[in-house]
Amino acid sequence: MIQVADLKKSYRAKMEILKGVQFTLEPNNIYCLLGRNGAGKTTLMKILSGILAYDSGTIIIKDNKKLNELVHYVSEKPIFLDFLSGFDNLDFIQKIYHLNMSKDELERFCEEQGIQSFIHELVINYSHGMKHQLALAVAFLIKPRVLLLDEPLVSLDPINIAETYKKLVSYARRGNIVLLSTHMIPIAHKLADEILLLKNGKIHQVANQYSESELEHYVLNQI
Repeated sequence: MIQVADLKKSYRAKMEILKGVQFTLEPNNIYCLLGRNGAGKTTLMKILSGILAYDSGTIIIKDNKKLNELVHYVSEKPIFLDFLSGFDNLDFIQKIYHLNMSKDELERFCEEQGIQSFIHELVINYSHGMKHQLALAVAFLIKPRVLLLDEPLVSLDPINIAETYKKLVSYARRGNIVLLSTHMIPIAHKLADEILLLKNGKIHQVANQYSESELEHYVLNQI
């Protein structure tokens, strides 16, 4: 469990983005972070991932574990070693994490992830959607307890979106936390157990017990 309390973040001393954010993340759940452009969604994601420092507040983790040991962050624009193949990128990452996978095991993993059709091409030739698929594969390879995804579905085709839905739900239900940001209310409605609505530097946390039209009405009236 992660508890965030009174989290604040400002830029250039005068531009306060987060104004005392509070929310709780529990294992086995998917959370969708919704908000306008510039509301601070990516800032919050980067703080939770340890990339960005915050000004004040607390992030409390059950069992006093370190946040950076639990979290993996997938940015909206994932970065890889462009002049290696996707497979070689995955192999490099699994060695860094001491996963001790053989080439055959890694090939089978790529088949399970549905990326075998392009995994041996150089990453520099990948489309944005292919890079996002590779980035999600990296996340499922290293199995973080807390998975943060910044607009992970925006560049995927409908078939891959449907497959990613299934993977994320399955991953969360195995005792993990998934938090993803999105602008798309239908995605939030389909995936989220709870909605984190970021407005005016504050979080409104609500259970996803709405129909899609009710959720749309609630979000549009809040933001």
